[in-house]
Amino acid sequence: MKTIKIMLLGMIILCGSACKKFLDVIPDNVATLDQAFQMRATAKKYLFTCYSYLPKLGSVSENYTFLGSREIATPYPGSQAPGIPEGIMQLCYDYQNIVKPIANYWDGDNGGVAMYAGMRTCNIFLENIGKVPDMTEVERKRWVAEVKVLKAYYHFLMMRMYGPIPIMKQNIPVSADVEAVKVKRESVDDVANYIAQLVNEAVPDLPPSITNQREELGRITTPIALAIKAYALTLNASPLFNGNADYAGLKNKDGQALVNTTADVSKWQKAAAACQEAITAANSAGFELYHFEKPFDLNNIGDTTKKCMDIRCAITDDWNQECIWGFPQSTTSELQRECAPRNDVYSYTYSLWAANMNACEIFYTGNGVPIDEDIDWDYANRYTKLVTIPVGMRSILKPNYTTSSFNVNREYRYYADLAFDGSSYFMKQRPNEDNLLYINTMWGSSSANSLSRYSFTGYWPKKLVSWKTSGDGGSYTADAYTWPAIRLSALYLMYAEALNESEGPSAKAYQYIDAVRGRAGLDGVVQSWAAHSRNAAKPTTRDGLRSIIQQETMIEFIFEGENYWNMRRWKRLDLMNRPVTGWDVTQSTPAAFYKVRSIYQPHNTYRDFLAPIKEYNLYVNPNLVQNPLW
Repeated sequence: MKTIKIMLLGMIILCGSACKKFLDVIPDNVATLDQAFQMRATAKKYLFTCYSYLPKLGSVSENYTFLGSREIATPYPGSQAPGIPEGIMQLCYDYQNIVKPIANYWDGDNGGVAMYAGMRTCNIFLENIGKVPDMTEVERKRWVAEVKVLKAYYHFLMMRMYGPIPIMKQNIPVSADVEAVKVKRESVDDVANYIAQLVNEAVPDLPPSITNQREELGRITTPIALAIKAYALTLNASPLFNGNADYAGLKNKDGQALVNTTADVSKWQKAAAACQEAITAANSAGFELYHFEKPFDLNNIGDTTKKCMDIRCAITDDWNQECIWGFPQSTTSELQRECAPRNDVYSYTYSLWAANMNACEIFYTGNGVPIDEDIDWDYANRYTKLVTIPVGMRSILKPNYTTSSFNVNREYRYYADLAFDGSSYFMKQRPNEDNLLYINTMWGSSSANSLSRYSFTGYWPKKLVSWKTSGDGGSYTADAYTWPAIRLSALYLMYAEALNESEGPSAKAYQYIDAVRGRAGLDGVVQSWAAHSRNAAKPTTRDGLRSIIQQETMIEFIFEGENYWNMRRWKRLDLMNRPVTGWDVTQSTPAAFYKVRSIYQPHNTYRDFLAPIKEYNLYVNPNLVQNPLW
């Protein structure tokens, strides 16, 4: 019995698995825990241990959602991008399983971060921080608030991935009996409410912004905390967890329903209020949508390049005014090397992360409406029609160059976020529009002259590469920006979504969508659809505006991994099953190159909305139930 109990306790609270940094700082035993909270200096190390469980969202080896969204793809099996674990590649090609789940955040295994170990560490901190004698009460309250928000965030990450989860309000004592260790999953409503509760408790003791930026950037503030609550309540209000009849059978062994199968509009009202509160706090702290400010030595760029930089640098400009929360521990050096095309200036790159051409259909036309709705855009011949690029488009496309009409007359985000044959690549080493770097993707060119380092679709996610990254024929130095985990534009679009779902189209919903569109150089929703769409009334209905908001969100956050989760919370199997397509990159002439190839067809079902729990956990703890169809 004692052996079983110890095994269960280890499985549920994960007392020894997760963080090497934590083990280096404070060994996990009673004696050293007492020492850890005897002084402020050692307690501060424990505070940072609580932060150390944050996922490295900018890491190619840890963030599986980059490839999992299939907005980015890379060959498998066969040529494999350097630094990408086999498990991530398998996950992206539909090899998830229950025996040894890939990206297992429940247990901290196979590429996953042990979230329950993180929660346990937070609980230990909260239980002991009151013992520290040499710190002020104001500072103690701030640290407690930070750790409560971290605990809320770790619960949110688990809820987003698994749905209903066991809530870890307190650590299970070693002296607990076996039944106390056999925890059950709790309803998504309860998890979301607990996250909101933790944030509400923390907010009064958090700073509105970071004043000591040299030492404290990345630590929790009021806008960060409220944004986490907004994310959690929006997720709980979304179709995956709000009125999802597919999950009617997802119940605990005692019959407790874990997902609400009847839609409840009040959830959207709560989400809207949370988004508004987070936006107000962010704006009050000085956050705003990013706009590129030209350095003093960067004079010869026009309005088009400036607009593209407004979009591109919202990701890559370190700690910019739109980045509410950045993850300093999340390096982006290897990410940029994967995403940058090889060319005459930057030849020392991997170049294997290809943008899925099919996903690129999501971008609007230059008129700001979907390509299949624009009355002035030739949708039927988008793949077959070749055009010569006029000189007037030289800031984004190579003059007098032959390209597909698919690449012409698209919105600014298309040119800011993508590199492709004939596109410009504005970088610090070529900052002059009279001497721009253009990409040549056809076979035999510098971007395709390697059998192992090229894009197999003909597109790269330029969005993720800093314009300050530099190199020459034999080197490559990435401008390793901090990964922006929460951006203000996300709150704007979630707020518009929640408003539309709770009360239908409104001027306020349009206001926040149009703010994001305006930064991208587009007219407002109502104006654009009235002037250019075959469905002019689309923004005036709840269903129509929902479609617009979802597409706007998909465009704004393409290649960042966020859409992996958006597709799931919206139950959009159509997006999850988009095929991976590209041009025929083995060809060297436009007529042969611009032929669409089908590369991979995903086979997701509704089971893939949630991740599986490891089968062994269900054996050890019979109170746990598996997610549907796993």
